[in-house]
Amino acid sequence: MAKLTKDELQEFKEVNADYQKAVFDLGILEIDITNAKQTLDNLNGSKIDLIDHLQQVTTKQQEMSVKLGEKYGDKQVDLETGELK
Repeated sequence: MAKLTKDELQEFKEVNADYQKAVFDLGILEIDITNAKQTLDNLNGSKIDLIDHLQQVTTKQQEMSVKLGEKYGDKQVDLETGELK
């Protein structure tokens, strides 16, 4: 029966171990990519929610500015005291 030399066997084992590590590392990287995509999807969802909220607040701010402008004229409001200048 034919048999590898000691050096050939060692080299074969090293190459095989390197291959196994590369396959394992690729799997870990793929999991990391999937997790990053999920995180990005979640962040994009949060971004959409925040943009929607900002649009709502902007609309309220504009409505309030018009309402107060009609009542008090074009004035600046001191946010600490409520005084109109």
